[in-house]
Amino acid sequence: MKVFYNLQRCVGFLVLFSILLAACVNHISEEEEAGVVVNDGNIPLKIIADIHDITNTRVANNTFEKGDEVGLFALAGSTTIQEERYADNLHFVRSVDGEFIADESVYYPDDGVTLNLISYYPYREEGVAMGESKMPVSIETEQNIPVNYSHSDFLVATKEDVLASQEAVSLTYNHKFFRLKIALVPGEGEDVESMLTANPKLSVSGFYTKSVYDFQKKSYFSFTDEKDIIPAGEWEIVDERLVGKDLILIPQEATVGYQYITLEANGKPYTCLLPSTLKLQEGKQRELEITFVAAEDILMSKLNGEINDWEGTEVDHTGSETLHKYIDVSKLTFENSNICKVLNKGKQVAEICKEYLVTPDFSSQAIVVYPMKEDGTADLSRGLVAQLLGKTGKVHGGNVVWDTENHSLNYTSGTLPARNNIYVMANGEVSLSVAMGDDVLPVLALEDVARDVRGGMIHNYPLVKIGAQYWMRDNLKASLYIDGNEIPKLDAVTDGAVGYLQSEANATYYFYTASVALSGNILPNHWSVPNWEDWNILKTYLKEDASLLKSGTWLPLNTGDTAEPATNWSGFDGIPVGMYVGTFQSNYEGKYLAYWTLDETNSEIAETVFYLKSDTNLIESSKAGTDKKALAIRCIRK
Repeated sequence: MKVFYNLQRCVGFLVLFSILLAACVNHISEEEEAGVVVNDGNIPLKIIADIHDITNTRVANNTFEKGDEVGLFALAGSTTIQEERYADNLHFVRSVDGEFIADESVYYPDDGVTLNLISYYPYREEGVAMGESKMPVSIETEQNIPVNYSHSDFLVATKEDVLASQEAVSLTYNHKFFRLKIALVPGEGEDVESMLTANPKLSVSGFYTKSVYDFQKKSYFSFTDEKDIIPAGEWEIVDERLVGKDLILIPQEATVGYQYITLEANGKPYTCLLPSTLKLQEGKQRELEITFVAAEDILMSKLNGEINDWEGTEVDHTGSETLHKYIDVSKLTFENSNICKVLNKGKQVAEICKEYLVTPDFSSQAIVVYPMKEDGTADLSRGLVAQLLGKTGKVHGGNVVWDTENHSLNYTSGTLPARNNIYVMANGEVSLSVAMGDDVLPVLALEDVARDVRGGMIHNYPLVKIGAQYWMRDNLKASLYIDGNEIPKLDAVTDGAVGYLQSEANATYYFYTASVALSGNILPNHWSVPNWEDWNILKTYLKEDASLLKSGTWLPLNTGDTAEPATNWSGFDGIPVGMYVGTFQSNYEGKYLAYWTLDETNSEIAETVFYLKSDTNLIESSKAGTDKKALAIRCIRK
């Protein structure tokens, strides 16, 4: 039976038809043959499969197969899936003769009430909880296994106002996931036949493989499990290109410089960054064309759209740079994060930070590279300074050793000129130079971000390392709790209020009541609201110099006053967003910055909170005023 069509013709159909029962015998009764009207309550729903010879069906072999399972919800009258269901997640299995057999019989209502039908593939035993409209969905990571590829597809069909009838009722199924096809094109000096012989292996990194689909809102929530994915298919030569590989992805936001493809041919790994124009839209497919040149480590890519059984018409282009077994620091902008992760074959092997070093002899912004420990965290006791920014002469190449218990720095001066190239050795060591015979890894640097997933939104926060602490480089910007529920939006702060407010002048400035900050349901995993111990460590390291934290334009408190400087050399990016006190916020914007601060128990707001003002260069504190204030939240990694 056809399950989904070429989207120009339809994605597919599923047939429900009625069979009349007499007594316990499953055949047409004598009363029906004689023209007697049968009660609707005796008419069951049954699913059969039929193949239409001009359509494409499900992604696996263009047909349903024996054992394939689908689910069906039937809703009576005007009820929704969140309310009482006439049939709840009815389970159908395809038999050897092409029929879909239900575990139990369900009959049309006997009072003439219409049914609204929702069907989906593949079947999930847990279905949708009563009172809810959401169901977990996922893709498989090893889509090179045919059954996994098939089960990675997600189809939904709906039909409204279905009356009991002996006529067939068709449901049109639509793809709800995204399909990415991959093609390899030989670059200069390459031969497509040799490429086919090498049989390049692929994996795609940086995408979430699990989510929750809301049948009522027709959208996705709660993305989890970011894993490498192996595409399906086999290479073949078509029009001097290698084609045949593709994978199915859950629609989600792609992050520039975050997702990438790893390709391995003849034992050598290559990397292709995914283009910034890639948008993962449900029911769409795109083709990524990769130009393969064996001498390069980073491959050039072009993104195309096409019309096929999945919809897609756009054409986009992107380019990439060529790197060879080193990271060129001069090409790192640190615009989206002050931290870059260095990858080899998808595994992080080093971390590069643009950070502010404070020593007894000097203070300077620096580019520092750290090797990784076995637990996957940066080894802060073995930092190597590639550059002291703004410094000339042979003062670079110093060693950075952080005591993470005491948050102190032991710095050994360097004796090298500034270096652009950073190398990572096969044994995990980092170096600013290599010799003949050194075993050097081919590497790729990507900006590291904190990915905050809540509801259907993915927000990427830049990171900054200050001393031995890791901070988000931006204030929290969330209108949903982590579980996807809405945080109430307020116009003013009143006693007992629970919610968030936004700046009247700049909607990207968010402020939260104390109750939200303490809710335990507001922060991404591994991140916390700082306590005073955290702030005091920061203050001590920066010698209480507030200018190092301040960013943006700070206005004088009063006419004729002078605002203290804002250098932001620490990279903290403390913008004077102000605060809400009752209904007032505009009076404070541009002049103040305050953050909710926890007490020593980490369970209550401290009596005073972290506080910066434009008229002083000191890092201060202010009374919390939890009953009448809404403040910004800045997160620290715990």
